[in-house]
This record gives sequence, C-alpha cells and structure tokens, in this order.
Amino acid sequence: MSHRPIREVEDYTKPFLWMLCVLLFIGFITLWATFGYLASLLSGAVAHLFIGRLPRRD
Repeated sequence: MSHRPIREVEDYTKPFLWMLCVLLFIGFITLWATFGYLASLLSGAVAHLFIGRLPRRD
C-alpha cells in the first residue's frame, strides 16, 4: 500500500451554488413560458367563443 500524504480538497461550494442559481433560473423561465403560453391560449379561446356569440351586423 502506498502512503500518500492527505491533501486538502478543493472547495466547490461557490461553483455549485452558481450552477444551482443557473438551473433555478432556467427552471423558472421554463415554468413562466409554459404557464404563460397556456394562459394566453386559454384567454384566446375564451375570446374566440365570446366573439362567436356576438350578433352579426348586416
């Protein structure tokens, strides 16, 4: 068995926290885009239904 001296390991806390922030940002943007798209799709469908019920002018 070789007896290598025990060295101090590198501290990866800051890179981990930065990548966590980046991943959270991407996740929130994805949620925002998804639910924003669904909200606009639903409001467009409701507007289409109400416009279709309006009486026609001759």
